[in-house]
Amino acid sequence: MIRVDIESIMMAQAPMPSIVVLRERKNAPVGTDAPQRALSIKTGTYEAAAIKQALDSEKPERPITHDVLLETVKALGSRVERIEINRVDNPTFYASVVLSSPAPEDAAAAEVSVDARPSDALAIAVRQNAPIYVEDDVMNRAGSRIGEEADGDSELEAFDAFIQNLSPEDF
Repeated sequence: MIRVDIESIMMAQAPMPSIVVLRERKNAPVGTDAPQRALSIKTGTYEAAAIKQALDSEKPERPITHDVLLETVKALGSRVERIEINRVDNPTFYASVVLSSPAPEDAAAAEVSVDARPSDALAIAVRQNAPIYVEDDVMNRAGSRIGEEADGDSELEAFDAFIQNLSPEDF
């Protein structure tokens, strides 16, 4: 499993999907320039807004579904250990919320994995400051490398040039 952080959220309006970009944490040994990888996951506008709201530490007037779920988990004496993005069947990603509950003195803590949409799992992780992991196979199949150059120009420079030349007629 690869530890990732939410790098950015690109909000869009329906019918276009919003995109959550997850970036691999830099774990390469000192002195190496191995490029990091990123994973872009398409999601709905409301789902992206729920993640962004938590990232911005905004509290809604009334609890939303993610808040209710987390209060329920807490009331049951459990906690969110981590979330895992563990499968991709293009274009659909699959995730799990891994919960743990306290164990009696003579037993190990029990973990339960609950199937979830990645957007819901990410919204929960952000609210609980839980670590986010991506399965190696998912990152290898659906991720992209950050920092590699393409044909002498970085992808970022090419994208910047593209944006600079957009006009209203292009939409």
